[in-house]
Amino acid sequence: MLQSPRIDDHDHPETITTLWSLREDVRVETAEDGNAVELHGRWSDLRVRDPEPGLVETLRRMSLGPVSLDNVAPGGGHRSWQRALLQLQDLVVRSLAFADNGQVLLSAVPLTHAARFSPEPPPESALLKLSRFAVLRREGDMFQLESPLSLHRVLLHRPEAQWVVAALGRPVSVAKAGADIPLARAVVREILGYLIGTGMVLVSPTADGDFEEDQDPVLRTWSAHDMLFHTRSVMGRDDGDYGATFAHAAQIKPQPAVKNPPSGPVVPLPRPDLDELLDRDPPFTTALEGRRSVREYGTSALSLRTLGEFLYRTARVRSIGMAGEGETAYPASDRPYPTGGAAYDLELYLTVRDCPELPSGIHYYDPQDHCLVLVNEDPAAAGELSAGAMAAAALATPPPVLITMTSRFQRLSWKYSGLAYALVLKHVGALIQTFYLVGSAMGLACCAVCSEDITVSAGALGLDWRTESPVGSFVLGPLPDEERRCHAHHLDERVPVNGSDWPERSAAVSRG
Repeated sequence: MLQSPRIDDHDHPETITTLWSLREDVRVETAEDGNAVELHGRWSDLRVRDPEPGLVETLRRMSLGPVSLDNVAPGGGHRSWQRALLQLQDLVVRSLAFADNGQVLLSAVPLTHAARFSPEPPPESALLKLSRFAVLRREGDMFQLESPLSLHRVLLHRPEAQWVVAALGRPVSVAKAGADIPLARAVVREILGYLIGTGMVLVSPTADGDFEEDQDPVLRTWSAHDMLFHTRSVMGRDDGDYGATFAHAAQIKPQPAVKNPPSGPVVPLPRPDLDELLDRDPPFTTALEGRRSVREYGTSALSLRTLGEFLYRTARVRSIGMAGEGETAYPASDRPYPTGGAAYDLELYLTVRDCPELPSGIHYYDPQDHCLVLVNEDPAAAGELSAGAMAAAALATPPPVLITMTSRFQRLSWKYSGLAYALVLKHVGALIQTFYLVGSAMGLACCAVCSEDITVSAGALGLDWRTESPVGSFVLGPLPDEERRCHAHHLDERVPVNGSDWPERSAAVSRG
């Protein structure tokens, strides 16, 4: 196992210094009357009135990179206005550097307007460990630590800082954390102080390693990747770009609004008649209140006419065109369910088991030409997908039709920053509800599936999962007989509240 070199104490770098700088996106300006300095940042514009001598020049130098306050104001002259810097700390990056050569070890970068930082060097007797929510990754040519629980990002400029982090995978004392690292113990304590102050490292209040994070009942139910995904796909705890930024518009062409269909045998689908549907459909409230997940199926087969009507009403392309203008223009479409920016990233693949007018196998739904394209007729591939859906949704029998929803991710990430994948999942939810409502109106057995095996699915569908990957599934079939349908999904010991009889009454209206 590789270890950092062991060096005697007198060879260790003995002293470090604190450096101050502004975030790279902060602009410093002096008011025209000279009585104030203005800082324009990512999330706020701040104005410091009547700045003390030296502060304006210090802020200008901090906008160029890390500086030592002792160097810009020798003799401690900065102490009178250091309080002003602390009031601006959501814009200030704090760094530790070797005093002799100025090499920066690590930096604490604020991520939001609410960020506050104070180094907390631990007592020698404390036990420490890395938070399980802390994530170490590379960004550019540097390692960085980030955590959904922290309002700071820690940049690890030097290997010495990375070694300290690596020593904290299990509870250790300050002495043990620095035992195999070529740094003086005082330097290790200062590094730990930054890591603790940003929340990346935990301190046990007891000698037996009882850490509050491990005992918190709220945090115990969160996984690290779920919480990180949540905080990075909404605003408030991160400084990443967010929204319709079109970050890739200048380098990558947008994908087409409608995917070019794969090659294979084509089956045209019947198209329903609107007037007939308007006469036949139950009222909206009946469809909504009658919606339920049904996991068993009737003896009659699902007809091609019924399948064609379902897909036409839920997922067809109604029109195509362009959205935006200039460099940020992209092909868009309109379909029955809502989507962000008319991007429509979702595609549908149908694993057909029981539809007499269709060959069994996996079909792609072409939403523009309203047809099915057979992409895989291997019974083993179709069987593996059906078996996965049965296990995930607790189905009693293989579904007559399994609809696998995939996302062409670049349709969203080309335009949106921060929220792109979260938007994919919202689209899945919107389409699933559309499936349920239309299926309820048509009198079909419907059930959403909670999980997919992306390796199995991508292989069966012939996809590169990095480009297009399964994100949701739905099963469809004929309703079972009346007795079984009434008991399809009742809750044990159900307590009636808020019109609990509406579904049964709606179902009665639909049957009538």
